[in-house]
Amino acid sequence: MRASWTCVPVALLAAAGVSGCGSEKPKILDTERIERAIEKRIYDTRRHLRADVSCPSGVEQKKGKVFRCTAVYAGGRTTFVVKQDDDKGSVHYQGLRKKS
Repeated sequence: MRASWTCVPVALLAAAGVSGCGSEKPKILDTERIERAIEKRIYDTRRHLRADVSCPSGVEQKKGKVFRCTAVYAGGRTTFVVKQDDDKGSVHYQGLRKKS
């Protein structure tokens, strides 16, 4: 009799696992890491200029996806175009012309 109680929960778990396979959540890119990387690059290449960079949150980790971040600093702001190199979080970015 005890074996039947053990089998029921296992069967329910197996059924729940099968139904949940198609509903996997997309991976979200760590845009805070990208903000820090851009801030460091500006600091290192622009004579220790401090910037506040903001990127959108909730960006899906997906190869080829492109989004923009904005750096604000004394004297202006710059938009950076960020492109995802793969679906594992690798990106490259390029600053566009400075806006006053």
